[in-house]
Amino acid sequence: MAQEIRDEFIQENFQNLVNLRTQVQLTYWSEQHFITRELLDNLPFGEILSHTCFYSYVDYSLDTLIGPANNTLLYWRLSNVTQFDGTPVSELSLFYDETLLWHYSTPSYREEIRSQIRSGRRVRFLSRFRLSQTEIEVEFNEIQLQTTEGDNFRFVYTNSNNYQYKFVNLKWSTTINAHNPITNPNIYALPITQPNAQGRETEYQACLDQIRSLPNNIQIQDTYWDSVDPSSRNSTPDPDSDTNYWAPTNFQFASPTPTSTNSSGFHMCTCGIDICYCNNRHPGTPPTPAGIKLWKP
Repeated sequence: MAQEIRDEFIQENFQNLVNLRTQVQLTYWSEQHFITRELLDNLPFGEILSHTCFYSYVDYSLDTLIGPANNTLLYWRLSNVTQFDGTPVSELSLFYDETLLWHYSTPSYREEIRSQIRSGRRVRFLSRFRLSQTEIEVEFNEIQLQTTEGDNFRFVYTNSNNYQYKFVNLKWSTTINAHNPITNPNIYALPITQPNAQGRETEYQACLDQIRSLPNNIQIQDTYWDSVDPSSRNSTPDPDSDTNYWAPTNFQFASPTPTSTNSSGFHMCTCGIDICYCNNRHPGTPPTPAGIKLWKP
C-alpha cells in the first residue's frame, strides 16, 4: 500500500521532468538523468552573460534554484533511483557544452563580447551546477580577450565566481576566484578548436535560436536597472555575516576602509574585483575614458 501511495504521488507531482540526455546545452555526470523542468529552466547554460545580466541573475535568480533543487532531490528519494553500485543517487553535476558555447553562442555574439570587454565590462557564462544532499553549487567562468599579431584577438576563459548554498544554514556564500585583467590575462584556458556536434547540428542550431530569442542577453544596457524594484531582491544584506550572499558588493576590500582619509584630508577609495567605492575623487584622478560608464551603487 505504501508503495502504491508513493507511486501515485510521483505520478501526480513529477510529470514535468526533463531527460538530460536530450539537452545539447549541457553535459552531466550522474547515474540519474532526470531533473525537474523548473530547475533546468533556471540554469542558463549556453548563454553569454553580460555584466548586467550576470548581476541580475545572481541578485534575483539564485534563490529560485532552491525550490526546484529540493523537488529534484525529493524525486530521487521517492523513486528509489540508485547508482551503478546499488546505492541511492545523492549528487548531480551539470557542465556547459563546449561545442554549443564556443562554436555557436560565442561566434553569434562575437562583436558584442569584444565590445563589452574592451569597454571594461566582464562577460561570463554558467560553467557548472552541482546538487547534493547538503548543498547547491553554481559556478561561472569569464570570457576574456587575448591579443595576437596585428589587431587580431582570440577568446580565452578563466575561473570567475562560485556560489554555494548550504541546506544546513540556508544561506549563500560567495567565492571570487579570478583576479586577472580582462585583456591578456596571466592565467587562462583555451576553448576547444574543433566542434563535436555528433550529428546534432540541427539541435544545436535550434538551441542557439532559442538563446538569441531571449530578451535578457548580452546586448542588454545599463538602463535595465531603472526598471528593477530593489525591494524584489531575494537576498537581504547582512554585514555581520560572512556566509550570507549579497551582491555585487560582497567583496573583501583591502585597507584602508571606505571611511578613511589620507594625509591631505581627501577620502580614499577601496576597490573590489568589479567596482570601487570613493566618497570624493582624488585631485590627481584622470577623467573617465570615453565609453566607460561609472556605476554608483
